[in-house]
Amino acid sequence: MMAPPPAFGVLDEAQRRRLAAGEHEALAQDLSEAARHALAGWVREQIWDFEGALRCYREADRPVDALRMALEAGAAPALDTMLDTIERADESTFEAAVTLLRQRRRDMEVARLLASRETDPEAQAAAMLRAGNRLGAAQALATAGRPRDALEALQLSDQPSSPLALALAARLAWDLGDAEGAARQAQAALRDGERSPELAALLARALGSLGHDLAAQLVLQRHGAQPTNEAIPGRYRVTGLLPAGLAGAAYVGVDRVTLQEVEIHLLLADQPEPIDPRIAAAVDTFTVAAQTAAAVGHPAIRPVLRAEPAAGLLVLARAEGPPVRQMIRPPGLVEAVPRARALLAFLLGGLIAAHERGLVHGPILPSLVVTDALGRPQLGPFGGHHLAGLAATRTGGLEELMVLTAPELRRGAPPTPASDLFAVGTLMHAMLVGRLEPATEDPRVAAAERELIVGMTAEDPSERLPAPHVLERLRAPVADVRTLNNSPEAVAARSATDGQLQRLRAGVEVLADDSWEPERLDQLCATENPWFQPILDRADRMLVLAPWPDHARVLDDATDAWRRLVPTDALQLLEPPLREAVELRLRASSVVVTAAGTRMLALDDLLSR
Repeated sequence: MMAPPPAFGVLDEAQRRRLAAGEHEALAQDLSEAARHALAGWVREQIWDFEGALRCYREADRPVDALRMALEAGAAPALDTMLDTIERADESTFEAAVTLLRQRRRDMEVARLLASRETDPEAQAAAMLRAGNRLGAAQALATAGRPRDALEALQLSDQPSSPLALALAARLAWDLGDAEGAARQAQAALRDGERSPELAALLARALGSLGHDLAAQLVLQRHGAQPTNEAIPGRYRVTGLLPAGLAGAAYVGVDRVTLQEVEIHLLLADQPEPIDPRIAAAVDTFTVAAQTAAAVGHPAIRPVLRAEPAAGLLVLARAEGPPVRQMIRPPGLVEAVPRARALLAFLLGGLIAAHERGLVHGPILPSLVVTDALGRPQLGPFGGHHLAGLAATRTGGLEELMVLTAPELRRGAPPTPASDLFAVGTLMHAMLVGRLEPATEDPRVAAAERELIVGMTAEDPSERLPAPHVLERLRAPVADVRTLNNSPEAVAARSATDGQLQRLRAGVEVLADDSWEPERLDQLCATENPWFQPILDRADRMLVLAPWPDHARVLDDATDAWRRLVPTDALQLLEPPLREAVELRLRASSVVVTAAGTRMLALDDLLSR
């Protein structure tokens, strides 16, 4: 028979014989009357009398053992009582209890104990998140008056959510001015079993503010809630019209929740009620394709902030630069071939990332390919061909379709990666010559670029160059950019007397720190990484970097967990030696957030040390 732990006391020979005879309960009673409570608790444990053992351990002032018995008994009130006791216990008892709970994988209880020792709401929330208690973290942040952080802590889209979490999300969304989000989360919470009249009243207020007065009244009646006069405006404040959209109507606006400038596309604005089921299915297919491609995460693919196919709603981050269509004007970029190559390589990198996941863009129209704050192209939502029957005919759009649509698509074939490549080749030709016209063996275009364009726009899709091959040929080491551009302006920009680098365009000059080995510096300059600050030119250890756009900001050193904000792909794309060199120099100020929320790595910071 196993002996009790030494701290509990020792059984004499007669007591061991009683245990052998099965007199556990009587022996435990005698030990308790003799004030030997710890030993009595151990005896009761042997017959699985966990509740009796819990009482004995509490009498013996052994809270960790009492907590263990509360866990074994599965008694929620007793467990809650013991957690209250341990919250006030000394440090060693507290740590022993946390260790026990972690061994039992009781993350919620661990979070509660850790949070009890923190007075700062952010620290409480962090402790709860470490223990996996997102609901508790969100409640702590909500109590501290930080609804946006609380809603982010819930991460409802990442995992199944309890009715309590959904109800909290509804209240947080309402506090943030998101009536639609409040209604959606409140409906989900009520459907999953949350029966709070206050929640029903919140749902009614949200529905009323969205113009669904009858639905609001039905909710109040069904749940016996009382109406209120409280109301808020909708989530988006429209500030202007967009001249052209994917289909229907398009507006520029501000998201009242995030304060981000957005594009609001109402795809069904031109459709009569009730919506034709075929049109509804087309919109649904399109939004799935757009969201799936945006989830690839490549910066050449525009992010989709929100998609509601039933409502025909698509919300995109506001483009920070003009559409590529504005770049197509005489005399073109034949005297700035490196710039055209860099732009097309960036665009093609995003397409290849999507193609590798089985996605196809469909029509790539210059009017719908926008640019980001650094002037790099961003593809519009994937799957636009599904909206062909909805899009109103526009002169510019029709011209683009006729020129950039691959021959097989005009014959009714579905889009493929090869048809996407045809559009890229035609777009490259248009950017170089400054006119939107069918790609030909144009004598105005240099031989190397002309060969690429012909290879991308072959009549037979099977004869077109593979996209990765095109990308490899488009890319050129940054150190060679100066030799690629031999225009008079470029030559005049270089000084032959002082040997100092003259900038071909506005940029930021950075002298690489001596800690950067020449081999690593060469490797960095030859790397095509869309998450890095672009390198415009280089002369030995002096580099010219693209300047950051207005309203871009770097992370503060005090930012919690800033390493989680480093774009993962920015490091994964690097070869191990270069990745180690970059990671060694990373700090909070190495991460730049543009006005559109894109996170990039600042080479002007990394190269300085």
